[in-house]
Amino acid sequence: MKWSNEKAVSGTAHSILSIYAFLNPQHCHQERFCPPKWTEVLLTVFAVSLFFALGGLCALSILYVSVSVKLSAQETNVTIMVRETEELRANYTRVTEDLHINDSELFMVRELAANFSIVGERLSFYEGEMDTFSYAFISAFTAQSLNCDMSLTSFHGKLYFFSSNKMDWSSSRAFCVSKGADLVTITSRTEQLFLASKIKDTYWIGLNDLDTEGLWVWVNNQTLNETGVLFWHGRDSEISEPDNWKKEDLTGENCALVNNNFNYLNNWFDSSCNSKWKFICEKK
Repeated sequence: MKWSNEKAVSGTAHSILSIYAFLNPQHCHQERFCPPKWTEVLLTVFAVSLFFALGGLCALSILYVSVSVKLSAQETNVTIMVRETEELRANYTRVTEDLHINDSELFMVRELAANFSIVGERLSFYEGEMDTFSYAFISAFTAQSLNCDMSLTSFHGKLYFFSSNKMDWSSSRAFCVSKGADLVTITSRTEQLFLASKIKDTYWIGLNDLDTEGLWVWVNNQTLNETGVLFWHGRDSEISEPDNWKKEDLTGENCALVNNNFNYLNNWFDSSCNSKWKFICEKK
């Protein structure tokens, strides 16, 4: 046991002397004691390992700092996003409330607009009645003196005379002109529907192609292309109107009329201008 202790002490002393000799080679030569070369190799390996270990610790420290910074930035971004989400939710609630208020206001505006339209129609009706009343006295006397009964009605600022007796197209127009009016000129779908709803027979209108066959012109010199509306009667198996039929009049059919036996938007016909029909006068 004593020998073992002495051996351990001797080994420890030898290791210390080897490290000392490695660090002080000159002293080693002076003292004539040098450790073996494998000890130098081990010390070199140890020093290199220690160097890489320290480098690894530095790298881990740098990585830790970098990750910490990124995590801190993400936490900041999350906080900002949460705040923005709360703001968006508050804005959404406010907009929803505003839309609810606007819906109520829109309903009120529509209701007011509907009431305004009704009042406007009533005013237009009463204005038309006043116009009709004003013209009635003058027209009634003139029509009675010429043995030509007339019914009158107003629509959109115009006064219409519906005759009860029949004349050819030229005589019908002459009669209207003598009253400060003319044969009716239809320039809109609304006017067409209105007139078609009022007639119960066949009536002349102020449309003809007397000057140029196929070129239909109103008495105010407007063409159908210029007014942009036409309501000729159409046929599936035969020629549609105007067909310029010449079996009754060799000069053809050069004057237009409306007939109540067909669709309101499909009731214009051409006819011989010498035929006798009722007529519609229009006074603006």
